[in-house]
Amino acid sequence: MPIHSLSDLKKDDNRGSRQSGMAEALSQQPVDGEKLSAEGPHGLYHEKQIGSLCAVHAMNNLVQGPYFNEISLAEVAHGIDAQERVAMGGGWLEGQASGNVREDGFFSVQVIQAALTHQGLSCTPIGAESARAALNDPCAEKGFILNRSEHWFALRRLGNFWFDLNSMQPIPKLLSDTYLSLFLEQNRAQGYSIFVVRGNFPAADIEARPKELQKAVDACRAHYSSGGQSAGADASSSAPSFNAFKGQAHTMQKAPEIDPSLLAAAAEDPELAAAIAASLSTIPPKTAETDAEEMRRRRLARFG
Repeated sequence: MPIHSLSDLKKDDNRGSRQSGMAEALSQQPVDGEKLSAEGPHGLYHEKQIGSLCAVHAMNNLVQGPYFNEISLAEVAHGIDAQERVAMGGGWLEGQASGNVREDGFFSVQVIQAALTHQGLSCTPIGAESARAALNDPCAEKGFILNRSEHWFALRRLGNFWFDLNSMQPIPKLLSDTYLSLFLEQNRAQGYSIFVVRGNFPAADIEARPKELQKAVDACRAHYSSGGQSAGADASSSAPSFNAFKGQAHTMQKAPEIDPSLLAAAAEDPELAAAIAASLSTIPPKTAETDAEEMRRRRLARFG
């Protein structure tokens, strides 16, 4: 397995935009995890951002509880460092910084995968052969972790509902089944790293209380329909500068830019979302212009 260290991530990041995903997220939706409770609407678990601990938040939000912390992840990171030293034949300078954890609490891909493995969960890049079914039927999965530049966040199905549990948001966002497909297709087209998480998830308390889960769904829907950021805004953000796993198997050919207002409308219109998702999943390189024109036509038909 190739080593993807923090230095690798930094090299990739330097090739892209000047503003990191973390900084952009902070500028779009500032939250303070030290002041805000990890309890979301009606018992939905949702840690908010503290420093650069997005990996910790993403993993805990994914498993719906405080199963991970920066100390346990740092121990995993140092264990991976030791393995890398052996793999390099001891070619590691004394005092050299860890390649898997930074002082500010940012962790590498390997740390997240190893820590989830300890909990009985696998974390596989969505372009891998074993994970391709997740692209065809993402609603059959239970959770995803995504990375944009230096920011990790999780998507999780609870009961029959999907939630975007990004720690940079004040409360989770509800994603319809159709919009989940669109969300993943668009973000993958833009170069996001997407990982499907499978295995024995810890029991989520809110799933045992369907009435409370429905109240949580209603609260999340009400928040964003009454002035909160729309569910389509994230998917329309500028292309990220980082892909944690290199190689063509983990990227998709460039998709046409989708108008933010169209994405916002798709979040409330299953048929429109399905049409966009279908066009993104089937577009060949030579028809990008045609698909862009088709989506402009749909937008004109909807908005006049």
